[in-house]
Amino acid sequence: MARDEAYQEAERQIESARQEGATELNLSRLGLTELPEAIASLTQLQLLNLSSNQLTELPEAIASLTQLQLLNLSSNQLTELPEAIASLTQLQSLHLSYNQLTELPDGIAALTQLQSLDLSGNQLTELPEAIASLTQLQSLHLSHNKLAELPEAIATLTQLQSLHLSGNQLTELPEAIASLTQLQTLNLNNNQLTELPEAIAALTQLQSLNLCANKLSEFPEVTRSLSQLKDIIISHNELLAIPTWIDEFKDLKTLEVHCNKITRLCDSLGKLLTINELWLGDGDKGINLYYMPEWIRSLSQLKLLSISGCSLREIPDWISELSNLETLYINSNNLYRLPESFGTLPRLKNILLNDNQLADLPSSCEKHSEAIATSSITENNPLNPDFAVACEQSHKAIRQYLRARAEGEIVLNEAKLGGAEKS
Repeated sequence: MARDEAYQEAERQIESARQEGATELNLSRLGLTELPEAIASLTQLQLLNLSSNQLTELPEAIASLTQLQLLNLSSNQLTELPEAIASLTQLQSLHLSYNQLTELPDGIAALTQLQSLDLSGNQLTELPEAIASLTQLQSLHLSHNKLAELPEAIATLTQLQSLHLSGNQLTELPEAIASLTQLQTLNLNNNQLTELPEAIAALTQLQSLNLCANKLSEFPEVTRSLSQLKDIIISHNELLAIPTWIDEFKDLKTLEVHCNKITRLCDSLGKLLTINELWLGDGDKGINLYYMPEWIRSLSQLKLLSISGCSLREIPDWISELSNLETLYINSNNLYRLPESFGTLPRLKNILLNDNQLADLPSSCEKHSEAIATSSITENNPLNPDFAVACEQSHKAIRQYLRARAEGEIVLNEAKLGGAEKS
């Protein structure tokens, strides 16, 4: 749609909304480079979606939209916000992700009813003190900016439940973070943190903590008091060990510790009886285990187990006891075979088997033929030729191969039995 056509289409929709007294207007994906001044006539508007256009600025006319509760401006080319934004005092949700904002106007302080603010994917280097006025804020997205620090002003955001700061340049967190006692989700992925402040201990409602891709050399002991944690993601750091007190997280559902410098695992991990997802290894940065730890068989709630890149030589027969397992990553090991019991895992849907020493699979895996077809087993495994052909074809071919081999084994066993009886 040409630019002038986009503008005319927006004017047509604005006029239609005015005549109908509409409270919602969707002008997304029109290719707009500017917003018609006629938008000022929609004083009754409560929701305005301008996402995925090519807007570089907003007209002062938006000051007339005093009833607006939701404004979506994500995926445009805005370099700044007008002071007129201060007139939108009823705003509860403001989406500004993936623009080119370098700063926020002081007028943002007027948006005291704001509950959700998304500023991810911009070029912000700092947050203004005006942020302190947004005391009703529950969700704040600041991921993928250029923030090197957070202001002490965040201490007033006491209603905040979700804070996303991934992909910034943070080297430390302020003590003011202790005031965010309602916080349930804290995403600090891909920053430059070397430690967490003691203030983190005050976040007793925290359920999800993402510390992936920082520079942590120790598992932060300050997290020990966060008894409500359900998800801990601390992969891609420089951890040397997992603490023995890890089992104090009684409700833990997800633990990701892969891609660190861990050389051994503590048995306390076997006491995480509520765990659903456990990531221990990944590619060439796994832990040299050689054998799957016995304590894993106690984790009966496991749905995902990643133990790739851990130099495993075999998978134990008791793997079948993990009856809730849906996803198993055992690629990049030294596996020569899988046990017959592997085929009895009732819920298995996803497997990765590439980069091992597998020539074949047990016939019991017939029921997992669909998962095997997408397991990358043909990559860097010395498969026998017939099996390799089946894997290249389809899951049906894999099933037929394993079934035929099973029947062949039965015939062979009957022949052996017959010979034994004659003797």
